[in-house]
Amino acid sequence: MDLVITKHLKFVLMNKKVKYGLWTLFIVFLLTNYTPLSYILKENYTYSNRDGSFTISEEGGKGFNYETVIRRYATFLCRNPEKDSGDNRLFRTFTVKPWYIWEWHDMIFHSERFWLPYKEVK
Repeated sequence: MDLVITKHLKFVLMNKKVKYGLWTLFIVFLLTNYTPLSYILKENYTYSNRDGSFTISEEGGKGFNYETVIRRYATFLCRNPEKDSGDNRLFRTFTVKPWYIWEWHDMIFHSERFWLPYKEVK
């Protein structure tokens, strides 16, 4: 009988730790994604075309947003028609860091920038 009670207590205590851990993670997520702190912690996202003749940076929390980056790249392609032939894809030059909990809002709700192919900057 004591063995059953001991196993039950261990299970209850483990569930409490998991529950507290999940609540802590949720609160940290809310604080780092939906407060002014998120603007301070945001990473600058950088983009480039294949040959590096077009580079642009999306400054975290201020400055250009992803839509502005796409419009500027479209304008660049219109002004440089020789670049429009062949591979005219836009590449992200930043790495995805899923352990940055303050980036999760962008990863979930604005994921299109993370789906761009990656190009290493030299």
